[in-house]
Amino acid sequence: MKDLFVDRLINISVWQGVARLDFARVDDVNPEDKKVNMSASYRVAMPLDALAALAEQSSKAMADLTKRAQSSDTPEPSAEKKPLIIVTTQP
Repeated sequence: MKDLFVDRLINISVWQGVARLDFARVDDVNPEDKKVNMSASYRVAMPLDALAALAEQSSKAMADLTKRAQSSDTPEPSAEKKPLIIVTTQP
């Protein structure tokens, strides 16, 4: 499996039953006004049911992150750290 790094999702479009997710990368940041300049980098195309599954997994991941952030005041006694998020899917 190949990893692709992106800085931001910039657009989602749907046409003829296919969702297209456009991602961008940060090119530079203006040091004076802190404005970020971005350019398109990748597009991922998927059927609508895959987009629905992506949305569900994203919601679960955000809920997990929120829960962990709220409980971060009390560290776990375990010396071994847990992975940040684990999301499993069924094909």
